[in-house]
Amino acid sequence: MSDKEIIIAVTGSIAAYKTCDLVRSLTKKNYPVRVIMTENATHFVGRITFEALTGKPVRLNEYDTGMAHIEIKNLASVFAVVPASANIIGKMANGIADDLVTSTYLANTSPVLIAPSMNPGMYLHKSVQRNLKLLKEDGVHIVSPEKGIVVCGDEGYGKLASLDQIEEEILTLHNLAK
Repeated sequence: MSDKEIIIAVTGSIAAYKTCDLVRSLTKKNYPVRVIMTENATHFVGRITFEALTGKPVRLNEYDTGMAHIEIKNLASVFAVVPASANIIGKMANGIADDLVTSTYLANTSPVLIAPSMNPGMYLHKSVQRNLKLLKEDGVHIVSPEKGIVVCGDEGYGKLASLDQIEEEILTLHNLAK
């Protein structure tokens, strides 16, 4: 049995609450899951929620203990950013490492998956599309958002993909890493 874990990185999008169900589903199926978060993500879901779901501490800060980004990347069978905000997509595409999620991404050697979730206008913005193209060229697996009505009432592409689809793609990458 591998000691590698599915790392779920949660970022600042209203869809962060859906990540709770994803984490719950994975842990109920006995997959090893660890959650890290951006500071912005904590405005939508508290770290205690994910700690209760995984039974593991949630890392938020690069400097809490040691070199967290190295410790976490060494554990990763797959690094999944769910939801991936426009902000985190831009940072990842441009090599900016100013928080635990982006530092871990740059140090990481396991497969990477992102599931974008944002306002449709943001998702279709040329800069976001350019950043997604760069990430795809870098080998990042992208689970494209769905079309629908988002929280603000706007309609279009930007709604987080179905959790079943995201989970299936995460597990495919996790099982390949064994």
